[in-house]
Amino acid sequence: MSKRERVRIKDIADKLGISSATVSRALNPKTESLIGKDQIKRVREMAQKLGYIPNIGAASLRTQVTNTIGVVIPDILNPIFPPMIKGIQSYLSSKGYVTIFVASNNNQDEALEEVRRLIMRNVDGLIIASAFLEDESVNECISQNVPLVLVNRSIRKGELVHQVLSDEQHGIDLAVNHLLSLGHKHLVYLSGPNTILQSLRRREAFEGFCLQRNIAFDIVDYDQDDTYAFSVEAGRDAAEKYLRSGCAATGWIAANDLMALGAIEACRKVNLRIPEDISICGFNNMPLTDIVNPSITTISVPFQEIGVQAAKMLLQEINAPWPSKQRLLMSPHLVVRQSTAAANGSKR
Repeated sequence: MSKRERVRIKDIADKLGISSATVSRALNPKTESLIGKDQIKRVREMAQKLGYIPNIGAASLRTQVTNTIGVVIPDILNPIFPPMIKGIQSYLSSKGYVTIFVASNNNQDEALEEVRRLIMRNVDGLIIASAFLEDESVNECISQNVPLVLVNRSIRKGELVHQVLSDEQHGIDLAVNHLLSLGHKHLVYLSGPNTILQSLRRREAFEGFCLQRNIAFDIVDYDQDDTYAFSVEAGRDAAEKYLRSGCAATGWIAANDLMALGAIEACRKVNLRIPEDISICGFNNMPLTDIVNPSITTISVPFQEIGVQAAKMLLQEINAPWPSKQRLLMSPHLVVRQSTAAANGSKR
């Protein structure tokens, strides 16, 4: 069986008895205004009838525009990223772009390699969700003048890039105030790695709040490899480390929801009840935190909208560059569930 030949613009033109240039204009949203609506309708109906599919590769050779965007995420198994991916892809698709997603596994070398591959594919821009405070993949984009937006994480010199981030200070304030309202007098924060901006900001916000309000607190710092960051295992290890130290705090805040799950697991192993003995608050409101037992009180970050805003910002940068780098903070909110309750001895 011979391979079916691809339908060309010339085939549509021959069927309608018009020029190929007219067909090309009718099928291009940027040039359709040059011809009449009736002609556009005829061309598009014939194109659909013949099964015409535009050759984007050929067009990109002429224009050096591929209508593709690369997106780098740190961990494809982390449940916070599907909503972000949905936001990015849905917006870009509505604007005629194809999205290529790659994962770095929280590894800077892998991120740099993936970014270089995307640049070699001539993507029109990049959204990076995997940035570390010092990040070679981000530096590569800057040096290559690739339109770039950082999302969820950023670099130490944030003024060099566009950013769409969650307001970490506000989120921590919500979590601490919630635990204080339940009568908890001593708090602990299970931290993520200080090589990642969002993690560092949450840690700093927690420490600053407690010092300012004269609240008794502890911090369990992350001391594992970065590829292990923000995982259930990291939360379990941090909790076990704190439990061995004496565990004075009854109100716990984990750097994210996966770490909160690991902390709950560690507490159960030593017969501590959640929330009767220990209240635990997560961060992010990842999918399924409402159906685990106990369901997790958490700080809900609007990841899907963060993805949408990052995509909008990138297309703006591609089509009409901003005069200066933009930074957008999205506000989280508290979601109270079963993993937090009044402290023992509290009248609440």
